[in-house]
Amino acid sequence: MIKILFFQPHPDDLELNCGHLIHYLATKSKEKYLIKIASTTKGEYGLPGAQYDKFKGDFLAKVRTRELYNALSIHGIPPENVHFFGCVDGLVEFNKEFVNKIAEYLNTEKPDIIFAPEAIYTSYYHKDHVNTGKAIYYCIHNNLIDFTPILYFYSTLSPNYFFGFAKEEFSLIDQLLACHKTQFWLINYVTLTYKPKTILAGRKLKGWKYAEKYRRIYFHKENKSKNNPSLIVKMLSHWFSSMPFFKAKYPQDVLEELKKKKKNLNIQGEYE
Repeated sequence: MIKILFFQPHPDDLELNCGHLIHYLATKSKEKYLIKIASTTKGEYGLPGAQYDKFKGDFLAKVRTRELYNALSIHGIPPENVHFFGCVDGLVEFNKEFVNKIAEYLNTEKPDIIFAPEAIYTSYYHKDHVNTGKAIYYCIHNNLIDFTPILYFYSTLSPNYFFGFAKEEFSLIDQLLACHKTQFWLINYVTLTYKPKTILAGRKLKGWKYAEKYRRIYFHKENKSKNNPSLIVKMLSHWFSSMPFFKAKYPQDVLEELKKKKKNLNIQGEYE
């Protein structure tokens, strides 16, 4: 059986990026594939504004975990197939501690295929997303794990693989997103771009009008040139990196504590 591991920084990230692919693998081909989900954080600060501060932290983490389990049940994926890394929402750092934690997990699970957020040419320049993808790439590229899985990035500006789906299957995404009730404030916004993005991706795949897009990463020397993006992608990536994106909204007391730590703590062991 082929083991496929889907990484997400927050409990709802896979829905708009890999929802159709996960559903196909978990239901249409369940005898062939074992699907596991790895979540960097529990999204415990993923609510807007100070009016929601009383819900943030451990309480919101429990709610969002339950929302994730509900969404995965639509695919038939049980809670025991989910792993949480315990990182804090909005504070996923690309450092030695995080990279080693990813490497240890990968060496334990030994997935054949990994899907993770785009680390370089991303359309969603969120710190948690970029650093999660970067850590996974670093582990494989620098041989911190004792095998070489196939790696795909989602939310990418430079796709080279597409998974097509039919128009009537849009309802699947609606069902998945409906499970994440705490994210109403964000989902209503990001869904506006979902259909246009899937139409653009569908143009790259013969016979399909809609598609999810991914970028396969090549590690062998003879294929590394396939990783090079176009000049337009490089320009878009630079532009997206300068745009403001949704960030964790911390309560004032947590925010003050974070400011103190940032001021007093000299973080050691970060990779360039």
